[in-house]
Amino acid sequence: MIRKVMLVGAAMISALALGTSTAEAGTSYLIRQELDYAQYETGDDRAGVCDEEQDGNGVYAQYRQKNGFLTLRDNNGSKIGCGHATIPDVTSFRLCEDDAGDDSCTPWRIVR
Repeated sequence: MIRKVMLVGAAMISALALGTSTAEAGTSYLIRQELDYAQYETGDDRAGVCDEEQDGNGVYAQYRQKNGFLTLRDNNGSKIGCGHATIPDVTSFRLCEDDAGDDSCTPWRIVR
């Protein structure tokens, strides 16, 4: 009887552990445009954009949400450090470079 209870208890603990890790797991999305990049992590809604080119062109990412739209910039240019934010309910995003004329943007990347 004790052995049966221990087996059932171990099975319940395993199920709880698996359920927890699955719920916390997220998917990482990355978009690159030459050396510049934007990313999004669905597990904790982390967004980031990074200008890695010393070309004088600013970089930003546009994030579509279920109920809105947000632009995130790397405000320090190609210096060390990137732009970061927590953005919930993102459905798609893209990376843009503020160059001469119309900005160069990647296609929209679907999230989730």
